[in-house]
Amino acid sequence: MLKKMPIRLRLTVMTVALLTICCVGLTVILNFSADTMAERIDAAVLSPAKEIGDDGWGDGNAQSPSSSIITPVPSVDSQQARMDFRMKSIIYMIFVIVGGGFLTYYISGKALKPLHTLNGQVKNINVHNLSETLSVPPTKDEIAELTVTFNEMTDTLDNAFMMQGRFSASAAHELRTPLAVLQTKVDVFKKKKEHTNEEYDALISVIEKQTHRLRGLVGNLLEMTNMNDNGEQSSICIKDIFEDIISELSHIAKDKQVTMFLDCDNSIVTGNTDLLYRAFYNLMENAIKYNVDGGNVEVHVYRLSKEQVSIKIKDTGIGIPDNNKKNIFEPFYRVDKSRSRQVAGAGLGLSIVDSIIKKHKGTLTVTDNENGGSCFNVILTI
Repeated sequence: MLKKMPIRLRLTVMTVALLTICCVGLTVILNFSADTMAERIDAAVLSPAKEIGDDGWGDGNAQSPSSSIITPVPSVDSQQARMDFRMKSIIYMIFVIVGGGFLTYYISGKALKPLHTLNGQVKNINVHNLSETLSVPPTKDEIAELTVTFNEMTDTLDNAFMMQGRFSASAAHELRTPLAVLQTKVDVFKKKKEHTNEEYDALISVIEKQTHRLRGLVGNLLEMTNMNDNGEQSSICIKDIFEDIISELSHIAKDKQVTMFLDCDNSIVTGNTDLLYRAFYNLMENAIKYNVDGGNVEVHVYRLSKEQVSIKIKDTGIGIPDNNKKNIFEPFYRVDKSRSRQVAGAGLGLSIVDSIIKKHKGTLTVTDNENGGSCFNVILTI
C-alpha cells in the first residue's frame, strides 16, 4: 500500500512512523527516570528536629537513632505529580508527532516542487514537440540531473523520428520514380493500336531497366532489415579481402583512370567474410565512382593495438561538406543528388556499410583527406 502513495505522502508517513517510535521510546525513558528519581526522594533520610533551649540554641541532644529513620510513604501530592508528569509527557509526545508530521508534509512539498514542475512539463511532451527542451532547475541536485537526462533522451528520440520520416519519404520517392516511369511508358504505348518491333523492344528495355532498379532497391531494404545475425564467424585476413575487391573493381577504375594503391599488413580480424567484403566493396566502389578522372584511391591497413585494426580508405574526389558528414550514413541520404543520379544508386550503400561495421562492434567515421577528397576510417576489434 505504501508503494502506491505519492512520494510526498510516503515521506510524511515514514517520518511520522519514525517520530512515533522515537517519541514513544523517549517518553517511556523519561517516565521511568522520573519515577526512579521520585522514589529516591521519598526514600531519603529525614533528620529529626532539635529541641530549642531557652537561650534560643539547641540543647545539642539528638533524638535516639531509632527515631532518625522514617519509612517514606508516597503522599497524595507526590502521586498526583507523577500522574501529571505522565499525562503531560504523553500530550507533548502527541504534539511533537503531529507537528512533525505536518512540518514534514510542508517541507517535503517544498523540496518536491521542482519534481512536480518537471512532471507537468513532461506531460506536455508529445511526438510533435520533442525538440523542445525542458528548463533545468538551478538546484544541481538529482532532479536537475534527471531533467538533463530527459532532455538528452528527447533529443535522441527527435533525431530518430526525423530520421524515420526522412527514410519513409526517401523510400517512397525511390519506389515511386521507377513505377511512374513504367506507368508513363505503358500509357503512351497503349494509346497506339499498332506498334513496330522497335517500339516493343524500347518498352521491354524500359521495363527491364526499371524492374532491375526496383529489385535492387527492395533487395537493399531487405538486407538492411535482416542484419540481426552476423552469420558464420571466422578469422579473416583483411589484405585478402582488399586484393579481391581491387581486382573486381579494376574495370571501373580503368574507365575513370583512377589508380588504386594498397598498403596493408597481415592483420587478422574475426567476423563474417561476406558482410565485411560487402562493406569494404561499397566503400571502394564509392571512392572510385565519386572520384575525379585520373584520381587516386589509397587503402591503408595497420594494427592500432593488440585488439584493434585501422582501415583507412582515401580518395581524391570532391569531398564531403562538414554539414553533411553526420548524415551520410542515413538511408537514402545523398550529398549531391544530381551527381548521385548520374552514377545511379539509391543512397543505401553507406547505410549498409555502417550497419555491417556496427554489427562487428567497430566504428565508421569520415574525415577530409589531406590531399583533397574524403577519408573513411574503420576501426575493427580483432
